[in-house]
Amino acid sequence: MKNLIVCCVLFVLTACVQSPSLPQDPMIKRYQLDNGLTVILMPKQSDNAELRLVVHSGSVQETEQQKGLAHFVEHMAFKGTKNFPNQSSRKQLEKYGITFGAHINAVTSFNSTIYKLSLPTNPQAIQTGLQVMADWAYNISFDPADFNQERNVIVEEWRLRQGVAYRINEQLDQLRYQGSLYANSSPIGSLSLIKNSPVEEAKTFYQKWYQPQRMSLIVVGQFNEQSIRQEINKYFGVADKGNSPVDIPSLRQFSSQPTPLVKMIFDAEQGQRLIQIMLQRDAIAPLNTSQGMTDDIVDQIWLSILNKRLQLITENQKLQLAQVKEQSVLLDEKRIQYLLFAIPNQNHYQETLQLMFDELQRLAIIPVSKKEYEQATKQILIKLSQQAASENNYRNNQLAERLTTAVEYQMPMINKKQQLAITQSIINQITPEKLKQVISRRLEQSHLRLAIIGPDNDKKIISQSAIVALWKATRHKDDTQLSEFSYQTQNKPLIIAPPVQGTIVKTNALKELDSEEWILNNGMRVIVYPNQKLTDNIQINLRIPGGQSLDANSQLGAVTWSQQLAELSGYGNYSSKELRQYGELKPYAELLHHGFQGSTTDDQLETLFSILYLKLTAPQFNSQKLSLAQQNAMLMQNKLPIERKFLDFIHKNTFNNSQRLMVHPNGTWRHFTSTQLQSTYQMLYSSPNSMVLTISGNVDTKQLKALTVKWLAGINGNSTKLHWHNNHITPINKPMQFNYPYGTSDKAMVSLLYTSEADWSQNNQLALNLLDKVVNARLHTSIREQNSGVYTIIFSEQIIKKPESYYLARLNFTTDPKRVNEIKSLVNQVMDNIRSHGINLQELIIAKKAWKEDYREQQKSAQYWSTAIAQTATDDGNFVQLNQQITQVENISLETVNELAQKLIGQNPKIFTLLPKK
Repeated sequence: MKNLIVCCVLFVLTACVQSPSLPQDPMIKRYQLDNGLTVILMPKQSDNAELRLVVHSGSVQETEQQKGLAHFVEHMAFKGTKNFPNQSSRKQLEKYGITFGAHINAVTSFNSTIYKLSLPTNPQAIQTGLQVMADWAYNISFDPADFNQERNVIVEEWRLRQGVAYRINEQLDQLRYQGSLYANSSPIGSLSLIKNSPVEEAKTFYQKWYQPQRMSLIVVGQFNEQSIRQEINKYFGVADKGNSPVDIPSLRQFSSQPTPLVKMIFDAEQGQRLIQIMLQRDAIAPLNTSQGMTDDIVDQIWLSILNKRLQLITENQKLQLAQVKEQSVLLDEKRIQYLLFAIPNQNHYQETLQLMFDELQRLAIIPVSKKEYEQATKQILIKLSQQAASENNYRNNQLAERLTTAVEYQMPMINKKQQLAITQSIINQITPEKLKQVISRRLEQSHLRLAIIGPDNDKKIISQSAIVALWKATRHKDDTQLSEFSYQTQNKPLIIAPPVQGTIVKTNALKELDSEEWILNNGMRVIVYPNQKLTDNIQINLRIPGGQSLDANSQLGAVTWSQQLAELSGYGNYSSKELRQYGELKPYAELLHHGFQGSTTDDQLETLFSILYLKLTAPQFNSQKLSLAQQNAMLMQNKLPIERKFLDFIHKNTFNNSQRLMVHPNGTWRHFTSTQLQSTYQMLYSSPNSMVLTISGNVDTKQLKALTVKWLAGINGNSTKLHWHNNHITPINKPMQFNYPYGTSDKAMVSLLYTSEADWSQNNQLALNLLDKVVNARLHTSIREQNSGVYTIIFSEQIIKKPESYYLARLNFTTDPKRVNEIKSLVNQVMDNIRSHGINLQELIIAKKAWKEDYREQQKSAQYWSTAIAQTATDDGNFVQLNQQITQVENISLETVNELAQKLIGQNPKIFTLLPKK
């Protein structure tokens, strides 16, 4: 394998004449059925299985008379099939705790339609899942009545997306795909055709493009390989090989563009200035070949170097932010895109573009330094090494998604250890001079597409012609006009001196969690939850009472702003971005608590502890960065999307003391000073005896104890304990109804809130979780399935525990403004029926199974445990309840749920409706 790679590296600057395929992960079993369907099996010891059916047909395969029907076919799969009529597939899967959305889903894109199932490792569940998927592949019913009923659901899916984000992204897509069939092949399609196309046209698409030789089946998880092969052949091998045409090469071709493409995107609801630079080229070889992977790794190297340079430019305040995605983006298996972003200082678009263009041209004409090259390649290898070390902990859904992407885009199916070895071999063959030649070739081969995004009052600041002229002039610069990169890439090792070592003064065994709590000499509590079976990286959560409740009424926002300014300014001698390369550790501020959350690998655990110490003790507060952040925030407030204004309107009318839930455009945050925010930060983090640190994951307790003593026990602070304040943010318990007629899109957004007094208990909260599932199922059936009034409708409810106990439920949906009153009436009927008559036993059984399936997935996560333990530790300390939830759910009776439904559902309704402005 090594010789193969080295041989291919010789052709880095030109295409390989022969480009052999790469090795395959030995865990993967890949074969074909007689009818041409590809099967990919990845056995893995676990308690669930992931199934993916990839149909290699999407919106690009549509004719002009079929625009949107590939996506329509996907919808029809869930309406009924030959062996599962009338949506009975969903009912069959519900027996195993499988619910639509959480465990059953599908997505249609340009080149594929992907169906997804997440199942428990119950042989009967997997068999049922395979049978359901086979029916989606071959036996969709296309009942005319169902087809007609689904038309409005798809229209509502389109309507749901409307708004400023959609307006901007639609224009970006037009820019990204101009000159190809993709530009006119949006999967949502033509609304006119969705409303009027006959069902026979959808059948025609299905019969032509859903054929076994155009399909791949992926199964990841625990299964008996012999049995599953037999079942796959039984259900998927029954169809004959089809005769659908092979995709012609021109299907995915991008026409040559004589000049750069520039799009100016200015919007009255866009509160941030952004430049997006796309460089597109055709791939020389697919990524699942030696040549393709070599090209990809070389791209990673120069993109990483460019990103570091842009970071240094940002740190020297030439830009607010500039970065490049450090790996090329595949638009399809033959089209590669390099993606750069920049946020200019104020409205200085042209100056920002000149800086970005210069750095691209500099890389093409002047070799990078040996130091830059070594730093970039070292970081790539470190990241891959960490991924390889933790690969065994990847969840099945991660592995299934990775395989699905590999199938879609012809990417290699290798594991991280194989990828590390190949990457190391290629890196060893590249020099800065060779890299310069590659970058020069990349820029020659690539076509520039560029978008300027900003508020509507920026329209006259820069023109398309000026941007094109700037690019052409920069591309003609040589090494007499551009010198070596001036900002030094400092090889700044992370050197943080620990405090004077403290001690652990007490150890408490938490038998209910099989863990320990350590009390440090400064009063800090540390709880460690070691569990080798958790699937993600080690998680830490530092949690402190206080949060936003500590804001004085005259300084609302100070807690959040103090944390944000520290992140912008850096800690000690390091910027936040420099620290992020060693591990994630981010501040958070809730209503009643604040702190830090982070994750890392076992070999970087001490590094993360040292960074936590640094962030607690050495934050910086830069006045210039504060001023810039305030300018940005003022622009954002002046150009808020109407949906955000609507949310503030809801809070203002629903809650007492609602000013604490909103950011006022003329608030005191405009006048915060760095000294003031520094004082706030010191108040937040100067009391170790208020802190609870939770660590969960595959950790060595002995090592962790030593790190705790070294980095945390010696932190000094005052003896005053922090407590959250009760600012009496409580709901106004009376019915109300408001229309908000200021919408900028053709949609009605409805938000219903229900509130009442209630006493919190874990049993009541778990019962409400079960009731949630039933209410959502009934709303889905009534509003979407029977009346085609929405694409999605979401209900959630909880009993707030602190600072004052009350019940709060939210119900949100988007619909046609002409039908909004009809849909609200239907929603009220569902809620009234549940309140008056309750739910039935079968619904409760299904809800319990679904809850257990969700909870089982949660318990695999170290993040779940660090958060749950931290919340419990800063609340009542009742850790026993964390392991009692399954038993409690099993014991919840139908009577308990219905009593809560009668008492709480639909109480004091507050109906807010965002309507288009007239």
